Amino acid sequence: MGNVNREQLLEYVNALSVAVVETTLFLDTHPDDQEALKYYDRMKMLLYQAKKEYSMRFGPLNNTDVNVSNGWSWVNGPWPWERGC
Repeated sequence: MGNVNREQLLEYVNALSVAVVETTLFLDTHPDDQEALKYYDRMKMLLYQAKKEYSMRFGPLNNTDVNVSNGWSWVNGPWPWERGC
């Protein structure tokens, strides 16, 4: 993800999140669709990687991403949903 800025990376995380949720809904009614299962697995992996990169570069996206060895960094701003980044 090299040269993307904070807003671009957050948009990417959001797009992947939608893909994972929508694929989950599809799989609820088509649980044996192998193509959908592969797509879900790929999107889930990309989402994990994107969230990890975002957290490393810009801080935690949610409270479960906080590394407490650096204190309670969750309260350090700006919040992920604040667009003033």
